[in-house]
Order: sequence, then structure tokens, then C-alpha cells
Amino acid sequence: MKLNISLIICSLTLSFLISSCKKGDEINPVNPLEGLLKLKEGYVIGASAKIEVWGEKNFFTGFNNLTVVLYDSLNLKEKITDAHIEFEPVMTMVSGAMVMKHSTPVENPDQVSVNDVFPGAIAFVMPTAMGGSWKLSVHVHNHKIDKEGEAEFEIIVDNPATPVLSVFTSQSPDSSKLVLSLVKPTAPKVGMNDIEFTLHRKLSMMEWPADNTYSIEIIPEMPSMGHGSPNNINPVNTGNGHYKGKVNFTMTGEWRINIAVKKGDAVISKNASFNITL
Repeated sequence: MKLNISLIICSLTLSFLISSCKKGDEINPVNPLEGLLKLKEGYVIGASAKIEVWGEKNFFTGFNNLTVVLYDSLNLKEKITDAHIEFEPVMTMVSGAMVMKHSTPVENPDQVSVNDVFPGAIAFVMPTAMGGSWKLSVHVHNHKIDKEGEAEFEIIVDNPATPVLSVFTSQSPDSSKLVLSLVKPTAPKVGMNDIEFTLHRKLSMMEWPADNTYSIEIIPEMPSMGHGSPNNINPVNTGNGHYKGKVNFTMTGEWRINIAVKKGDAVISKNASFNITL
């Protein structure tokens, strides 16, 4: 009898734990928009969709992680989770009678959503300035109804106090213009940190493809103290123009990450650097 009572108690306890886990999962679902700001919203005419664009902060010069959310325009409670999305940012610059336009590097979202949203990115190469303005067009192909359309937004691109993007011309026969963006760390700490860059090449005024053919070397230093740090790992290419490594900050304060971009054994540029404060 005692054995049967023990088994019953164990069974009831297990059932309670399983039930609690299920309820907890329902109460605390993943929120992909937590900590983000809604930057733009509107309707995609032709695709029967409402669009929202979310980011960590307002658009800025540098690598912007962006999240797109799509809703059925006839039922705003229903999310669209299967779509083809393309970012088309364009800067228009006017100088007298001369009008010039150019785009900037983009990472378009995958066609299948992640947690019902579409993560992507834009690396703005310059801020909004006098005589220049940015427009962001987002082309959407709604696969559910096989229709497509476009939403357009006038946007302001801020210039951060501490630069996180460098545009330079490579010292190579083709004199390529390269865009180097600092992606991580976003919350640096004392000790070993993930460090990540993206590298894009200007092919034309409107085409800025990712480039996986370079190598990157980092040399961190603390100018105020006159020293560097050990055990850093140079970033390596992981695809789609991303380069990931490790950087070691041995104390709080302002650090400078000096960067050499190489093509094979040839140094293409060694003038890029980013400041990071802990």
C-alpha cells in the first residue's frame, strides 16, 4: 500500500510539473520585437499587406539590424509569414542643377519568417544631410496570395557620435571602394567579446554586394594607457560578407580597434579603426 501511495504521489507531481511547463511556455512566448522600436509602418499596395519596420534605434550611419512584420491588410490580427522582401534604400543628393542617386549595402530577409517576423539589415553609408535625403522602399511579394507591391518611406539617417562604419578605397589594381561596418560588440564588457564586421564592395551606384574575398586583422589598443591586449582572434569570413572573431578588453575605458584589411598577402587598407568604450 505504501508503495502504491508513493507511485501515486510521484505521478501527480510529474503531471503537475509537465502542466506547469506547458502553462509557462504559453505565458512567456518568444517576443522577437522586445527591446525594439517601431520605426515605420504603412500599407503595401498590391500585396494586401500592412508593413512595420522595427529597429534597435532610429536609422543611423552604420549596420542597422531591422525587423519587418507583415500583416494581412484585411485581417490585421493575421501575420504574413511567407513572403519575399527586398529593401531598396536610395539617397538623392541635389547640388544646383545636378541630381545624384545612390544606394547602400543591404541584407534582405529570408523568405520564411523567424518567430513570425523577417530579420534583415541595411548598412547606411552616410547620414541625411543638407541637399540629400533618404527614401526606403520595401518590395513585398506576398506568397499566400501570389501578389506583390511596394511601400515607400521618407527616413532620417542619423550620424552616431562614435562612428561604426568606414568607407575607403582599396589600395589594389581595381581600386575598389569598400564599406566596413562594425556589427558587434554592442554591449562590450571586460574580458573576451565577440567581434563582428561586414564588408561590402561598391559595384555601382546602386549595387553594393557583400564580399567574402578579403581577410581582416585586428589590433586593439588603449591609447590612454599605452597598451594592447592578448589572445585576440582575427575575424574570419562566415559568409554573406560577415567576418567574426574575438577581442579581449582587459579593463574599462576607451579602446581603439585598429584594422588591417588584406587581399591574400597584400594589405588593402590599414587606416580603418573603431573606438569602443566600456
